[in-house]
Amino acid sequence: MEKAYDRAWRYGILRDLHAMGFRGNLPFYPFFYQELQNFSIKTRTFNVRIGNVLSRDFLQTEGVPQGSVLSVLLFIIKINGLLEQLPQYVTGSLFVDDLQISCASVNMAFIERQLQKAVGAITKWADNNGFIFSSQKTSCVHFCKLRGLHPDPEILLYGQSIPVVSEQRFLGILFDSNFLLNHIF
Repeated sequence: MEKAYDRAWRYGILRDLHAMGFRGNLPFYPFFYQELQNFSIKTRTFNVRIGNVLSRDFLQTEGVPQGSVLSVLLFIIKINGLLEQLPQYVTGSLFVDDLQISCASVNMAFIERQLQKAVGAITKWADNNGFIFSSQKTSCVHFCKLRGLHPDPEILLYGQSIPVVSEQRFLGILFDSNFLLNHIF
């Protein structure tokens, strides 16, 4: 995702917390409640300094501050609904803002349809929740024992073909299209 923490929709986080049953006077420790107030409910502003000149205040309407005690937790609450968008035959793994989806079949047309349906569903979810997938960070690896039997899949993200690469790193593991797994930490 592009600038995932900067784009986290604060109202959406509060809405998700409400849907999870967090309402009214919450029985949190004062520190936790203060942290939640500081960046989810109160208006946040920022300004820019160039040399000795300070700009006017700008309203920051989205995002969670990186480094805050609650940022990761509240970001995960917001992003958690993403995997629920995947169609039946597509599986996915999500770790903070790193996402991997996959589909297995002997029928390449079926794989393309399912993955394109998944990309459509998750980009629609992202649009509705203030996120954008990074075209530069997105790639496809085609795992197949039968080389040359069928072409690589063609899947579109925002109208552009997702590049098919021979290897991709996900959470410290390098996945190679030749079925070689290399641990890189």
